[in-house]
Amino acid sequence: MHRDQIIFYLFSGFLIPDDPFGSCENKYCGLGRHCVISKETRQAECACMDICRQHYKPVCGSDGEFYENHCEVHRAACLKRQKITIVHGEDCFFKGDNCKINAYSKMKSMLLDLQNQKYITEENENPNADDVSWKKLLVDQMFKYFDADSNGLIDINELTQVIKQEDLSKDHSECTLYDLVKFDDLNADKHLALEEFYRAFQVIQLSLPEDQRLRVSVATVGQSVVLSCAIQGDPRPPIIWRRNNIVLNNLDLEDINDFGDDGSLYITKVTTTHMGNYTCYADGYEHVYQTHIFQVNGKQCGIAISLLSLL
Repeated sequence: MHRDQIIFYLFSGFLIPDDPFGSCENKYCGLGRHCVISKETRQAECACMDICRQHYKPVCGSDGEFYENHCEVHRAACLKRQKITIVHGEDCFFKGDNCKINAYSKMKSMLLDLQNQKYITEENENPNADDVSWKKLLVDQMFKYFDADSNGLIDINELTQVIKQEDLSKDHSECTLYDLVKFDDLNADKHLALEEFYRAFQVIQLSLPEDQRLRVSVATVGQSVVLSCAIQGDPRPPIIWRRNNIVLNNLDLEDINDFGDDGSLYITKVTTTHMGNYTCYADGYEHVYQTHIFQVNGKQCGIAISLLSLL
């Protein structure tokens, strides 16, 4: 018998019509079932398939469960003795998902490592993987690869293709690529835009003009003042303010108690005790920081009391 015919019989509910299984030759058992010879009666009978051929094309069943392919749906219907149809939707992809935050972070690290190895192989170089710009490059390349139709959005079908091509089934992790949509689809449209992809992999681009790295601010005793942080980013993490190596955000100070939505530092009723260096940076990115040298003019003498004069 030709090899293709053998495969056809095996996966369409027939057994090969050679002795001692000849009695299965004309017995069709339907989807998810196959013909076997009973050990007791030696007669042909139908039974649920033991396994399905490995083929990753996930679908949702009408029972709300996730199945790796159509064959698994039909096999489950046989085992459960109930009718299960294929539902055109992706809701079941996330139902009963055991992916937790820690496992999700590990999966994303694994994806970055895979992309890093792929790039090194292609470019024959091994840059510093911890560098912020290098991480952005890897994520950009990953997004381009995932976005098969280049429309700027990654959908479930494209994630499915990547899982299949890269053999990223759930056997390797408690999480799957579908969890990118579960955790980081901010607008709940079941697609991932580049900004959402950046957020998933914590790619943040910060900028600070060179002429803004050091600023001098002057106020008079009794006034109120606002120190603005010039660090820009999309998205920009919360702004942290420090003075004398102490994080001000964590202190419940009466005169410095409002940091505003834009990350500005508000000082009310300025006194000479407020003089000093104030440093701001985006949370988690201390290497990009701005320093404010805050000087205070005394009301009575009218002379600027400068921190610089005290250094």
